[in-house]
Amino acid sequence: MIEPRDLLILGGLAIDRFADGRQAAGGSVLHAARAVSAEGLRSAAITVAGSEPEALAALVELRALGPTAVQAAPYSIRFVIDDTVAPRHLTFDGGAQLDVSAALVRAHAGRAALLAPIARELDSTAITATAGVKVRVAALQGWLRILVPGRAVEARSLASLDEVLSTALRGVDALVASHEDLAAVAPDPSEALTLLRRWAGSRQSLVVTVGEAGALLDEPGRGRLSVPVADVVLGVPTVGAGDAFAALFAAQLGIGADAVDAVHAAVRGVSRWLAARSGGA
Repeated sequence: MIEPRDLLILGGLAIDRFADGRQAAGGSVLHAARAVSAEGLRSAAITVAGSEPEALAALVELRALGPTAVQAAPYSIRFVIDDTVAPRHLTFDGGAQLDVSAALVRAHAGRAALLAPIARELDSTAITATAGVKVRVAALQGWLRILVPGRAVEARSLASLDEVLSTALRGVDALVASHEDLAAVAPDPSEALTLLRRWAGSRQSLVVTVGEAGALLDEPGRGRLSVPVADVVLGVPTVGAGDAFAALFAAQLGIGADAVDAVHAAVRGVSRWLAARSGGA
């Protein structure tokens, strides 16, 4: 029997082009796998990627971190990122679809599954395919984006999601979104969490991340909790921090932590992950 990994990550690989002309591989699957590994946990991945040199190098890294299933696409998901402004400016440049089956999920067994699309590359069938996983967490980011090639990415409202996808999302164990993801729901993170709860129903753990301010957790039966960042890391790129948080939160749930402890562990883990970018820890 295959020993399950701590986390199975599902999402597309991206090629990000920055304002200074640099290109680098990115996407939730890469950032999440790196963060999980940095905490001494083990991941597996199901992803879609093109054959760009940056993508091929990233796939070598992913496979070194754990079992990885790759669906080939003509090109990877692509974004243009201007991180010289706050909040960063994101332009969509092209996409790819990721098809996921229950058999593929079983072959890459995980104690928890993180469904983390960046450009709507996962649909409701991917959520259904993970039904046999003990803990399922969905990062809403990629579903809450209006994506038009050559145009700035805009936030999508929860109400605009089709009912099949909405029903599937309400069936997972936890939902994670950043306050930026929920900008079309409400500008205030606390209000956005209230409206997310109203949309999701009463059974799931809900988390809204708030950058340097940490995260808000709404846990059924335990109410709302604000978890601050104890060690704020300044002067380093924060690209991928939300993916790292979602991955660490999901992995902690998978190894038996409750939602409160999992959020605290994820906040601490992201701080360590960002500090490592500057050589600080």
